[in-house]
Amino acid sequence: MPTLLLPGGGIKLSGARLASMPDESTQVVRAAFEAYFRGDQSTMMALVDPEIVVTQFPEQVDTRPYHGHEGVREVMADWVGTWDDWSIELLDLREVGESVVSAVHQRGRGSGSGAAMEADTWFVWRVRAGRIVRWQMFSSEREALDAATDPLAEAP
Repeated sequence: MPTLLLPGGGIKLSGARLASMPDESTQVVRAAFEAYFRGDQSTMMALVDPEIVVTQFPEQVDTRPYHGHEGVREVMADWVGTWDDWSIELLDLREVGESVVSAVHQRGRGSGSGAAMEADTWFVWRVRAGRIVRWQMFSSEREALDAATDPLAEAP
């Protein structure tokens, strides 16, 4: 069973632009981020549906969907484990259609190559009955907004 790699220092939530009166879905996603930043895996996973589907960046080579709580742990371990000195900052969290879109800023250094990485990334979240059922990753805001408003992108 993969271990969920929790962040070290350099994690920020305070600067995020959040809706002043967030809906329930936005509150669920924000609570999941806060639990992750605190290192509270059990609270974070309580907000994730056991049948969640996670998809990586569409342009990433050899991607596959990840399923369930184990899939969440695995995709996070795969990504965070790629970097030394990895950090993430939540920049924005907002409702878009039936989805929640978050913008994050990530930094790290390739664990094998030492190459620096710094990039903004967007996540699209779908929430049902108070739990996250879908998590999609995108390299551009436009792709994320398109996915957030695509009626064919409904969670399973």
